[in-house]
Amino acid sequence: MWKTFVTIMAAFCCGGWVVQPSYRPASSASAAPASGPWSDYLYFNGFNTFYRSPFNAVPTGGTLRLRLVGPASLTNATIQIQTANGTPAPVPTIAMHRVVQQRPGTAPGVGNLRNRSIWEGQVPARDFQTPGVLEYDFRVVDHGDVAYYANGEAGYGGMGSVYPNPFALVYYDITVYARSFSTPAWLRHGIMYEIMPDRFYDGDPALTAIYDNPETQRAVVVSSSGQQELVPIQFHKNWDSTPCDPNVVANPLSPHYRQELALRCNGTWNTDYYGGDLQGIIDKLGYLKSLGVSILYLTPIFEADWNNKYDTGNYFKVDPGFGTLGTFLQLVQKAKALGMHVILDGAFEDISSDSAYFNMFGTYKTVGAWQEHLNPKMHSPYYHWFLWEPGQNPPYQDWFGIPDMVLTNTQSNSYQHFIYGAFDPHDPTNPVKNSVADYWLSLGASGWRLDSADSSNYSIAWWTAFRKAVLRADPNAALIGEDWNNPTDDNGVDWLTGTTWDSTMNYPFRNAIISFFRGTYNDGNVQNYGMTAQQFGSTLMQMLQDYPQPAMYAEMNLLGSQDTERILTILEGAPDANALTPYQQATWKPTPAQARMGIAKLEEVAAFQYGFVGVPDIYYGDEAGMIGYTDPLNRAAYPWGHADEALIHYFQRLGRIRNNNVVLQSGGYAQLYARGQDFAYARYIRNGVDAFGHPAHDATAVVVVNNGPPRTLTIPMQGLLPNGTRLTNELPPGGTVTVQDGRLRLRLSQYGAVMLFTTHA
Repeated sequence: MWKTFVTIMAAFCCGGWVVQPSYRPASSASAAPASGPWSDYLYFNGFNTFYRSPFNAVPTGGTLRLRLVGPASLTNATIQIQTANGTPAPVPTIAMHRVVQQRPGTAPGVGNLRNRSIWEGQVPARDFQTPGVLEYDFRVVDHGDVAYYANGEAGYGGMGSVYPNPFALVYYDITVYARSFSTPAWLRHGIMYEIMPDRFYDGDPALTAIYDNPETQRAVVVSSSGQQELVPIQFHKNWDSTPCDPNVVANPLSPHYRQELALRCNGTWNTDYYGGDLQGIIDKLGYLKSLGVSILYLTPIFEADWNNKYDTGNYFKVDPGFGTLGTFLQLVQKAKALGMHVILDGAFEDISSDSAYFNMFGTYKTVGAWQEHLNPKMHSPYYHWFLWEPGQNPPYQDWFGIPDMVLTNTQSNSYQHFIYGAFDPHDPTNPVKNSVADYWLSLGASGWRLDSADSSNYSIAWWTAFRKAVLRADPNAALIGEDWNNPTDDNGVDWLTGTTWDSTMNYPFRNAIISFFRGTYNDGNVQNYGMTAQQFGSTLMQMLQDYPQPAMYAEMNLLGSQDTERILTILEGAPDANALTPYQQATWKPTPAQARMGIAKLEEVAAFQYGFVGVPDIYYGDEAGMIGYTDPLNRAAYPWGHADEALIHYFQRLGRIRNNNVVLQSGGYAQLYARGQDFAYARYIRNGVDAFGHPAHDATAVVVVNNGPPRTLTIPMQGLLPNGTRLTNELPPGGTVTVQDGRLRLRLSQYGAVMLFTTHA
């Protein structure tokens, strides 16, 4: 009886497979020691639905059942709730009862339950009334002896550790989110492509004439004396040239002096242009469609001085170098005709000193905040949009010490009204009557990527109001926050409550990818440490458990972005970013062997990415084999005419696989295998419904990657498919494999990957 019950619970409880990963923190007690103190017999695994059901985050008003296995001599067990609804729990302990076993069975991770006891308790709905993070551990008693069972030292939420006292426990977490939380289906089912317009394609050469006029085209920079000034922009007449890198030091005594000078350009940041524009994106929509892309994420397109446009000058105007409002309207219309959505980039935490709102240089015909600062008698409607610090240099708060990025006062009612408050449903495309957020949605944009969304001048209240405003204009719009941390516990803040963003740029996913597929590596932003397959699996399971399901399936699973080193550079085996000088970074090239290894690993990683839960995202040019260390070297122009065509064809195949198999978009997830350098997982749909309960055909996919030399693997199916089931590999070289004795036996090449599919359970 118990054996059958355990198997079913571990497989299908609460809407999905949850298979126990094999990784165990070093501090964890053995599951069934031959001898030892009674506490050695305690066992819990938060990644398995036998012990924690549901496995996932809990919606408000839900409940959670927890089970703990201990010795038969155990006399008492309680669940200790540390926080609930954001405050200390009103009922801090929940009694667990001993489950009566008619005959000893088995339990996951423990095996035979002879001389063991099972204790069960339920966290009630009263503890899940407010979105946030709930913390818990277990207190157990054996005839007067007390011990505590809590999260392991490695910080994963699976198997834990026994603590002799209640001090310094590492608690287990439960993310609680609003029951009403939902995310757009088009986002969850899509493939995303990030574009920096200036670096993608020059579709309107007439616009490049703008950059050839140094008298009218200038950008704000900070001089060596610390003063801000406007300087002429720099234009790359050679599309394939290296981006200007002010990090490079030109040393007259260096044998590379002339090249250093050329790489450094005039030594100013973000002032070099290539001439890409919105028409260029329109011209390449067919190419993007061939990749299976359905979501275009554009870095800022609004009028600004810098090439990246994060220094906004006018939120209601397309940058003249990118085109006109008419060009934007053509883009969204033609993209829509191809089934594509356009997501815009909103940088609202700071504004350029050379903007219509601050106007330090008098570029605009407005009375900017700077004019009122110089002369208090000149009233500016924008003065209170900024945080002033009289007597300081500069006399206002800026973004991370960059004075030409003036930090905004997000507490200003006027600024809030401007960004998201104003809305006229009868005249939604009128910039005078509508906020920035609503105006661009009314013109055809499908959502916002929110820059620095977790920065200190934002709050839950700001993004809650922003979300309400956006959904007012478009109930199907998407909001993606930039957050490099765990968004459910970002320095104590839970951003994924269902009341703010839909999802995030999933940098934790990228970090895990680097740690497993590359190993210990510093990419200039994050120090990644090598992971075993078991640790990699536990990291992913923790993510799947922490993130609310609506958010997890909409996560922007990126391998790189405008702010990171190119993923291919990392996978090729490039030295740590901090191990090379800026000149060495700018001129680094892989050996032929490194290049071959990098491409093979990128194909392996991309297969993993396209099969995993969430939205696969391509940073422009990654699919073409672009390399480069971090900003500005990762922002070169797309290599039209000399891209890696074989790699592009591979990504096109992945796009077809993803788009043709709903199971990869909204199916459940099960970890099947994690050992050494090999990892396997399954995606599945059962009983005619997907992970969201929506109608879908039953299907199973198995993704296996081998991050080492050629080998034969035996993958246990965990009861997922019956013997005799045949699966087809949709990656080269194809072929089929059959489930035998509850296993799949596969031969994988070095850095190989397979994506196996069957349409029947």
